[in-house]
Amino acid sequence: MACLANIVYDPTTAVTWATTANLAMTAMSTTNLRNSFTVPANGKVMVRLVCTIHGAVTMPSILLGVLQGSTIIGRVSPIGGLKNTAVATAMVTQEATFVVSGLTPGASLTWDMAYGVETLVASTAIKAGGPNDTTSNNAFGAAIFEIWEA
Repeated sequence: MACLANIVYDPTTAVTWATTANLAMTAMSTTNLRNSFTVPANGKVMVRLVCTIHGAVTMPSILLGVLQGSTIIGRVSPIGGLKNTAVATAMVTQEATFVVSGLTPGASLTWDMAYGVETLVASTAIKAGGPNDTTSNNAFGAAIFEIWEA
């Protein structure tokens, strides 16, 4: 299984995608979380998406997926893992993996990492990046978007 395209988006200044209002599937960044690839001969790819939710004791319900323009290619409810106790500074890793089949072999496609909010929670957000320093609660790690031959 070969990696066809990947992005590890970890800017030195933290970025945020709000989860404080319900939201239809929306591209997270058409500049920094966009992958272009060539469909393999079998017409199937596996998508892997990883991000971090932060900001409250409870967490919102989100969907992670990919868009091609405004078309939803795939979306799933991610699995999450609480890294520390349930406090406002908790970082909850969200990971989504799914297979997309029926693609035209050899086609050149461009997909964007996307998210939707199904159940909002005040003061929360998906976050990525942040400085490499000794200050507490200001860095969140990378948002990861990978496309693999399935």
